[in-house]
Amino acid sequence: MTLTGAIAARLRPGMTVAVGDGAGVLGAEALAALSSVARDVGSLRLVLGWLPTPATGLDPDAFAEVLVLMPSGAGRELLAGPAARYVPARLSAWPALLAGPLRPDLLITRLVQRDGLLHFGSEVSYQHGLARAGVPILAVLDDKTPAAGAEPPLSPDQVSIIAAGSEPPARLHREPDPVHEQLADAVLRFVPAGARLQYGPGPLGTALLRRTAVPLRLDTGLLTDAVVDLDRRGLLIGQPSATYLVGSEELYDWADGRPILRGIEHTHDLTRLARGEPFIAVNTAVEIDFSGQVNVEGVGEKIIGGIGGHPDYCAAARAHRSGLSIIATPATVNGRSPLVEQLSRPASTPAHDVDVIVTESGHADLRDADWPQRRKLITELFAV
Repeated sequence: MTLTGAIAARLRPGMTVAVGDGAGVLGAEALAALSSVARDVGSLRLVLGWLPTPATGLDPDAFAEVLVLMPSGAGRELLAGPAARYVPARLSAWPALLAGPLRPDLLITRLVQRDGLLHFGSEVSYQHGLARAGVPILAVLDDKTPAAGAEPPLSPDQVSIIAAGSEPPARLHREPDPVHEQLADAVLRFVPAGARLQYGPGPLGTALLRRTAVPLRLDTGLLTDAVVDLDRRGLLIGQPSATYLVGSEELYDWADGRPILRGIEHTHDLTRLARGEPFIAVNTAVEIDFSGQVNVEGVGEKIIGGIGGHPDYCAAARAHRSGLSIIATPATVNGRSPLVEQLSRPASTPAHDVDVIVTESGHADLRDADWPQRRKLITELFAV
């Protein structure tokens, strides 16, 4: 049976379909086949998570509705279509959404096979939760995808293999600029040896892991190439925890066979994160207001990204007895200050979940500040 025929055999009008996300999203052939079937079947609803690269082959107009949970990368492009809309939700809320109003009838994704067993490969994300809930899975079995899942193997009765592939995950890496290295040095003053570190996507995270001089655990949403260097320098404690891999071939080769990736229910569990070794969350901002509220979605009508795990990690670090919620941002980004009198979009993370704001020129410690003091400290930080 052809790929298109295998998908067509499982789809019916009115169904909701979820696609595996992350750097290992389905290739162009599978997405084109899904779009072709959707056009013929009609009235299908498509649910998409984080798509860091263009979703080549996917035609959003073939679906009655496209629901985007993370409007960055391909998600941002898809929102230009009339059928697509963004559902704002922190990452820890995705499993509840996908168990309730967005519950899919089918998951189409990539899997890997090791020792005869089926696993998620370069990301687990919401897929493990769907599998546990009994959602049927159509899978492209890929021999170029690393097997980095830490969750139990999937039941073969739940999975239908519809194709074989040899397409590695997307390669994404950006080298830090000098300002990111300055920011990393400023942040690392607050990071004790042995702490669990969470870092966001982008060059700041790379700079943090490269420039640390103390051993760290990694308990984060995504792992990037810099973890390989941390491990080589003997500064990686234990096995890292994440739900996505995104980087170069070096990362994927290093991660293959390691039990690293878990579902969002684990990686973004605030109760778990707020216990154990000191938890330090390091995230950035598109806009910050004078109270410390953070917007990470965009500027006005211009969408840059989604809410993601930003509020989850900030809240967990703030709640940990030895934790710290750090927002690190250059004082000027593309010629403008991130400090604004009023956020141009809804707040992604509330002010009371931000402990310290760091720029390349200093920091503002807000932990024991009242509202007037917060305004004074933040104003002085960005006035330097």
